Amino acid sequence: MDIMEVDIVIIPEGSGKNKVYSISSIQFPNVVTQGNTLEQAKARLREALELYFEEAPKEKEILTRINKEDDLPLISRMLL
Repeated sequence: MDIMEVDIVIIPEGSGKNKVYSISSIQFPNVVTQGNTLEQAKARLREALELYFEEAPKEKEILTRINKEDDLPLISRMLL
């Protein structure tokens, strides 16, 4: 499998023993999963995206093309 870079959003939910990390990709916001640790959440997202690309190979082609261009999305934060 080619190495691709995706931007992810991780949202901690709950606290203590009930804490989980919801995770999704900015490029593919419909692919969402969660894990009990950050590492588990990332591993599950990787697996979910691989399955998604098997069903929607055109989406993978779009991502590969974006990664080869210099016009990558910029993600930042600003205070209001």
